[in-house]
Amino acid sequence: MRARFDSAYIRSELERIGQQLHEPLTVFLIGGGSMAFRGLKDTTKDIDLIVASGADLGQLQTVLLELRYDIVREPDDEYEELGAQRILENDDGCRIDVFNQQVIDKLVLSEGIRKRSERYLDSGNLVVELVSPEDIFLFKTVAGRVDDIEDMFSLMQTGLDFDIVEAELAAQIELLDQELFVTYVNEALADLTEQHNVRTPLHSPVAEITERVYEELEALHALDEPKSMPTLQQKLEYSMAELQDIVNRLEEKGAVAVSDDRVKRLSTTV
Repeated sequence: MRARFDSAYIRSELERIGQQLHEPLTVFLIGGGSMAFRGLKDTTKDIDLIVASGADLGQLQTVLLELRYDIVREPDDEYEELGAQRILENDDGCRIDVFNQQVIDKLVLSEGIRKRSERYLDSGNLVVELVSPEDIFLFKTVAGRVDDIEDMFSLMQTGLDFDIVEAELAAQIELLDQELFVTYVNEALADLTEQHNVRTPLHSPVAEITERVYEELEALHALDEPKSMPTLQQKLEYSMAELQDIVNRLEEKGAVAVSDDRVKRLSTTV
């Protein structure tokens, strides 16, 4: 079992980083570390940090190596393009996960997230911004870690403004230019309901988006070769009006092309 660390330990590690840095650096603290500093969680296994550029990522990694952290995971080229991640760990077993602008391939450090963040620590050359509870909740819905559902439930007790969460979800869809990640949000919300018997104002809009995404993926899967609309309808259980709506959405997303009454798949995802 991996070790867990309280807010005092996390703060001391961040202060050590600040004293070791030679140039100013701002990081955004998400996940359990941010919750610990807000008194919402006693301990956490990981310190999750987002930086604003590849240069910042390199600067932070250099300092962590100087502080005797070891690289646990080095991303491959494909992962690098998604938003380079480094996972480093010290002798105590404390892991620091560093994300460059994007958390895996699901959420981006948007302007809204930056503005809602609160400055928590200014130590040496390091500035630590705490991501808002609303944005932590959204991060938790896509992270897929063991403690995330419990953390989401704890965050709900703070009186989250779900209008902010929904608005940020819409902003992320626009920034990422895709809706597929919303299916992860839907799964997390379903788990939240199953484990704690609660619903949020986010459940309905997320379920609607997820239903659309699954409809579109089903249609794309059926388009193993170009098909006419009647032929496509035979493979799918939709009325012609419903199918036309799905194809129109896919065409708007650039996932299909319609020519001479035939639908051709251009992408396998949405």
